[in-house]
Amino acid sequence: MDYAIMLCFDQNTESQFNNIFTSIIDGGVSNYMVEAKVPPHITVAYFSADEIEPIINEMDSHVSEFSTGNIIWASLGTFVPKVLFAAPVMNEYLLNTCINANRLIKPLCENGEAGRFYLPYNWVPHTTLALDLDNESLKKAFGIVSQQFTFISGQGNRLLLVEAKSNPYNIIKTWELI
Repeated sequence: MDYAIMLCFDQNTESQFNNIFTSIIDGGVSNYMVEAKVPPHITVAYFSADEIEPIINEMDSHVSEFSTGNIIWASLGTFVPKVLFAAPVMNEYLLNTCINANRLIKPLCENGEAGRFYLPYNWVPHTTLALDLDNESLKKAFGIVSQQFTFISGQGNRLLLVEAKSNPYNIIKTWELI
């Protein structure tokens, strides 16, 4: 089964992203993020595992190695044609969160491998705004979001372990960060 570790944000930042989700829905483009109950986040690790308990135990034992931290989203980006996202500025906090999460889970992953697009130095950190788009809906979503998007400054404050590709998202465990 596939899983992800997601870095989630403070309430004010979540509210700003939820307003963007609402604008996209009101524009008739995509309601996936709200319908699937996916909170605004940045995925820091993606992996397959036969058993999730060893991952939970490892994260429980090392959660103190993670902390809250500042994140700044300065631009919009796309994974053409499927995804519109807000792009955070890479900083030491984001990189270390990704490195630590992958370091902990890698030995416990199926075949000892984590999702290659979420590995440090191969990772494009992003907060998805709209998903499963085609070329036309991507253009429309970008037009809607670009009218309201401004610099967003927030804080990562918790990690979620989720069952990936489930609708709605199945949250397995939450770790509050200090």
